Amino acid sequence: MQAKRSVIYALMLLQITLLLVSCAGKRKLTNDVYLNGFDDSLAFTHIEAAADSGQMKIYLVRHAKPDVKKKKVCTSVMAQAYVDAYAKAPIIPFDSSLVSYDLPYDQTIYCSSLRRAHETAQAIFGNEFNLLVDSQFREFETRIIAQQNTFSLPLIVWQSLSRAAWVIGLNNSNIESYKEAKARAQQVAVRLALQAEEQQTVVLVAHGMLNRAVAAQLKKNGWQIRQQQGHINIGATVLVKE
Repeated sequence: MQAKRSVIYALMLLQITLLLVSCAGKRKLTNDVYLNGFDDSLAFTHIEAAADSGQMKIYLVRHAKPDVKKKKVCTSVMAQAYVDAYAKAPIIPFDSSLVSYDLPYDQTIYCSSLRRAHETAQAIFGNEFNLLVDSQFREFETRIIAQQNTFSLPLIVWQSLSRAAWVIGLNNSNIESYKEAKARAQQVAVRLALQAEEQQTVVLVAHGMLNRAVAAQLKKNGWQIRQQQGHINIGATVLVKE
């Protein structure tokens, strides 16, 4: 039990660290920038085709911000209600200058079946490219623990505790297990790599945790990470392979 608690605390610290990292960087995606763009109109994320025939490139783009209200401190029941609302929420419209692209006319855009990812892909690319929507690209599922309790905690603590418990197999009732989710991410990585061999450049609009897991698997398979922002809304992790 002590070992499991240590794992939970370590995973909580990791999630909080990733949240802080997402706020770092030279060009910060503040709420004002998200709505109005940068003063110099430069893109936050630029998507372009591989430079030459000997290079393959994969973009893992995270969806835009969902339009859902949250309380910083809440009960577990309220935290689960937030998770449910997040899954169904539309996106908050973002300034079009923040994502730019230079892709061939026959490019296929891969996309999660969840609303926030689908709407993001449509907001960025419109009807210019073929959009392939697949539930295989969905986010790792979340279920808040201890929903019988009435005490309140910060929402991020509920999320971190629940995710940590899920990772060690204590919170996967009626949802995909961590082992299953990890296997799915590995399958996605193989699928995107095979597509890159055919199309040279692959673009996926998906989710933060899935993007991290897929990027980690691609890195194990010899891909190099050139940019790592696929955990930030409308940011992208970019991987290349010669």
